[in-house]
Amino acid sequence: MNLPAENQRTLRELPPRHLDWYTQAVLLLGDRVSQAGWALLALGSVFFWTTAVNSEVRYWLEDKTVHWQDREGVILEADSTETVEGGQRVWRYRHSVAPGDGYRYRGTSYSVGKKFDAGQLAFIRYNVDDPRTNFAVGLRRSEHTWQVNLLLLLPMLGLVMVLLPVRRNWRVLRLLKIGDFTRGKLFAKTPTGQVERFGAHVLPVFRFEFRFEHLGAVFHATCRTPHPALVEDEDSESILYDRYCPSFNLVYDAVPHLPKITAAGRLAPMGWERAWVLFLPGFCVALNGVYLLNG
Repeated sequence: MNLPAENQRTLRELPPRHLDWYTQAVLLLGDRVSQAGWALLALGSVFFWTTAVNSEVRYWLEDKTVHWQDREGVILEADSTETVEGGQRVWRYRHSVAPGDGYRYRGTSYSVGKKFDAGQLAFIRYNVDDPRTNFAVGLRRSEHTWQVNLLLLLPMLGLVMVLLPVRRNWRVLRLLKIGDFTRGKLFAKTPTGQVERFGAHVLPVFRFEFRFEHLGAVFHATCRTPHPALVEDEDSESILYDRYCPSFNLVYDAVPHLPKITAAGRLAPMGWERAWVLFLPGFCVALNGVYLLNG
């Protein structure tokens, strides 16, 4: 049911409008795609710092630039790890080598399946310039093979999902600050063939087109929403547009979680019930900060 004109909301606050940091953060980070992206990024960050940075990949460049030399050494310990590859346990060996400078240097190597027992002799490859860098010939230097880095696709996907909505959300934020307010008349409503799921409910998405005037010229504003009642509840719908480029606009009620327009015609502060959308971004940033500081 359409509201009478006298009850329609009007944004009287002139641009540039001030939005507090909390409102801006919620609008930039609060959509569903961003939230899913931050969740994947947080999970992927744990994997990156605990596994990927310690995989064989980190040694590839070093292997080509270091002056290596082989010398007979001894296996000090042979222990099974918790890692399994191809149905076999990954083993950890602690070994030592004496390159002839009067010191004995220790190192660690890994293999899939048991290769040595404690006390066995093995050839140890060491860095001539720094023998503290060494490993058993034929074994690898990390518990994790390079293939684990394929799982970095997880945080990369999360990062894409975080960044994709930023441009759109930034445009919305900019219009809230500098946009002029007007009203547009609905002239077209068409099904898009797309649907959105809300729990057990599947709702069709419609495309709405509105006309509004600026300096005697007619412009169009479009939106897509599975909730037609949001943009059909008034005789004309609220439109925010850039006066210097009126085609840069938005249909106010079609954008989720925008600040409410008060009876005085001002943008109300964002309610604190939306603060939960900042948890995942804050947690992800803090998590990576902790790993960096402890790295």
